[in-house]
Amino acid sequence: MKKNKDASQRIPRRLICIPVLYATEGTKDFVVDYSTDLSEGGVLIQTTTPMPMDTTLDLKFRLPGAIKLIEVKGKVMWAQQYIPGTPDLNLVPGMGVKFVNLDDRSKKYIEAFIKKERGTRVFEDDIINDILEKDNNLPEGKED
Repeated sequence: MKKNKDASQRIPRRLICIPVLYATEGTKDFVVDYSTDLSEGGVLIQTTTPMPMDTTLDLKFRLPGAIKLIEVKGKVMWAQQYIPGTPDLNLVPGMGVKFVNLDDRSKKYIEAFIKKERGTRVFEDDIINDILEKDNNLPEGKED
C-alpha cells in the first residue's frame, strides 16, 4: 500500500532508531520493533508484520537521553507489508502510526527533541520552565 502524502507529512520529523513497544488497544501483548522516523504527529515503526490500517495501538517509547516514558494511543494510517526478495530498497516494511490525544507534555518533549536534533538550539531550562508554567497555571488567590 502506498503512503498518502498529506499535511501530516509536512510536520518536522527526525530520522531516529529507538525501540517502540506497541500492543493492540486493550491488550497487554506488547511487541517491540524500532522506529524509523518520529514527529510530534506520529511515528514510523519498521516491522515485517505491520498491523492493519485503522488499528488502534497502545504505544510506549523513550527518547534518547530522556527519563520520561511516553505512553500514547496511536492509529495505523498506512502499512507496507514485507515482501521477500523485493529489490526496491525504498519500500521499508512497517507502518505509519498517528498519535491520538498526545498530551501536551509529551508533545513538548518530542518537539524539543526534533528541534534539538535538527540543529535548532533548545535550552533545557526553557523547556522545563514552560512545562512548569503550564502545570502551575492555577488561578491566583486573593491577596489579603
